[in-house]
Amino acid sequence: MTLEEILKKVRAIEVAQKKRAKEKLAGEYRSAFKGSGMQFKEFRTYVYGDDVRHISWNVSARTQDPILKTFEEERERTLFLVVDVSSSLRRGPWALEKSYKLAEVAAALSLTAFESRDKLGLLLFSDRIERVVPPQKGKSHLLRIIRDVLAFEPKGKKTAPDLALKTTLGILKKKSMVFFLSDLEVTPSEILLRRMSSKHIFGVIQVNHLNETNPPPFPGFIEMETAEQRRPVTIDASSTSLLNFIKIFHKNRHHEIESYFQKCGTSYLPISTQEDAVTVLSEFFKQNSARAGRHAGASP
Repeated sequence: MTLEEILKKVRAIEVAQKKRAKEKLAGEYRSAFKGSGMQFKEFRTYVYGDDVRHISWNVSARTQDPILKTFEEERERTLFLVVDVSSSLRRGPWALEKSYKLAEVAAALSLTAFESRDKLGLLLFSDRIERVVPPQKGKSHLLRIIRDVLAFEPKGKKTAPDLALKTTLGILKKKSMVFFLSDLEVTPSEILLRRMSSKHIFGVIQVNHLNETNPPPFPGFIEMETAEQRRPVTIDASSTSLLNFIKIFHKNRHHEIESYFQKCGTSYLPISTQEDAVTVLSEFFKQNSARAGRHAGASP
């Protein structure tokens, strides 16, 4: 794409996502961030009318009086996007739609952070760290983030999610909201997912295309090559047994990935190119707010 074409697409994504992100996501985003983005301030004696979920039962047992934990909101918040730009999202019959949907998701998140006056940062990765944009504020910074996600040309071909998460952990010193955006051709290791989930408000969003999991019949053979390994593959697209095998394989793969992230304590959101980004993100924030409310009642 030329620079003019890129800028037009960036502007189109911004316009399409801005109103809906502001109306539907902003409040839920702040609620989710507030729930888990609070830092402990002090203990004080419980007063009638205080939220009983914040009572510290351990301290109360020692003092023989009900003692309340009090918190203050982090004043400087950061949204950090960790985005896969490997070949599986850049090549293939559905790669363009997948990469565009990924850019829409990133734009919706970025615009929500912008409306909330939060800092916004970005890490692009393939089998290497392709680019790091340190967290900042401002409209020009927002548009740069959307542009980079949409049109950045990576040097690497394969995927190294563990490298991306290790680098992110090194960059972010304070608790932040972090989203890992990928098609999950390679999943991050359990130990890094657990570290991310313990240190930050962390979610994984998997972008996929319906035809990958439910391919339509097509007469004849198709010559293809795998996006990252570049291995040649010949597919009989008219074979019913092959198409059924692909459907079952991807269905099982989805269940495995879902179970894996659940075991790691990581929020996981699959989104297809046919789904609405704002709706999917809205559901994440609702779930995170509910989970934060439950955790707030736990004793230290």
